[in-house]
Amino acid sequence: MSSPSEPQFISLYGPRTLLIYLLAMLLGGMYALVAPTLSFYLAEHFQMRPLAVGGFFVAVALANIAYSQVIARWSDRLQQRHGLILAGMLAGGLACFAFARAPNYWWALAAGITLFGLSNSVLPQIFAFSREYADRCLPAHQTTMFNAIVRACIALAWVAAPPAGFFLQSWVGFEQQYLGVGAGYILIGLVAFRFLPRFPQNHPPRHSTDIPKGNSTLVLAILAFALLFSANQTYVLALPMLVSRELGAEAQMAGWLMGTAAALEIPIMLLAGWLAARYRLLSIIRLGCAAAIVLYFCVWRAGHLWQMFALQLLNATFVGCMAGLGITLFQNLLPGRAGLGSTLFTNASQLGNIFGSLAIAVVADLQGYRDLYGFNALVAALAFLMLIQLDRRTRSLI
Repeated sequence: MSSPSEPQFISLYGPRTLLIYLLAMLLGGMYALVAPTLSFYLAEHFQMRPLAVGGFFVAVALANIAYSQVIARWSDRLQQRHGLILAGMLAGGLACFAFARAPNYWWALAAGITLFGLSNSVLPQIFAFSREYADRCLPAHQTTMFNAIVRACIALAWVAAPPAGFFLQSWVGFEQQYLGVGAGYILIGLVAFRFLPRFPQNHPPRHSTDIPKGNSTLVLAILAFALLFSANQTYVLALPMLVSRELGAEAQMAGWLMGTAAALEIPIMLLAGWLAARYRLLSIIRLGCAAAIVLYFCVWRAGHLWQMFALQLLNATFVGCMAGLGITLFQNLLPGRAGLGSTLFTNASQLGNIFGSLAIAVVADLQGYRDLYGFNALVAALAFLMLIQLDRRTRSLI
């Protein structure tokens, strides 16, 4: 008979596991209500040029990298991650309150650097929690699928949240929108703190993959994903302006485009998770990168809104393969250190946000928002070459 301290495997679709999926969707949904609307908020509410809009996101990303690296140094030693998740959600709520009341761009920038940057530490903690939960409570062969479902639940939040965010902006205005979302941040943070399952920490994870310390493989992975996240960042931030200024549609249609992509991402993420148990992770990730190259070239040449909706299948393939499996790749490269692996993945995202925001600040300011997407196609092609090299280096490891 097993001792009470031994982990008991439970169903991938059991009640506790389903609760994690629901809370991941709610936690990710709050960020999805805010992030896509911030560029439009800065450009329209404060009448800022692309240089200032890009500078805002560069500063927030730099702050987030600093915060998350500090947190990652000791997060893997904690008995539970619930406190960190709650603290990040409280910071997100306060950031939204500050955006609502900001009298000028500089106040909004200060809130973004201090509070909103800190709130972004929630995402790596969710991913780390889900990996530890899978390692201790699920059969080993279900880990990748579980991570894919958690990521798909966050994508599900992006189906409704971006359109809802832009709708709220047009219906109640910037101030009331951010006040309401700020209250939601705090409420959902408290619910997650209370109801996320707690599990024994005295059993090491089962993952036995190792990678030599100090080599350049992890650096190559970070750079490749940073480039891909950079392209995705410029796509998301520039989309409202592309839709309204280049295609002559309402800016809120950008929210519907993001929601369409998010809806398509969900089955693609689940399919990618299923395939990842049978094929190499990087083969599927490269497929997503190839979709990105085609996507950005076609967006660059698009002249009608209906074309943008059709292209969301490529966008969903890109994000579904990259974001759905990328977190697992980084966790596999750092076995037993889910917090650090998840943080490095999200820091690659933040580094990409910096690159993308700089592209907006420079390319869009000089050439316009449309030419950003031609630049994105080149960035994605470079990342594809780096993924090929990464595959060669890790073929005997993962």
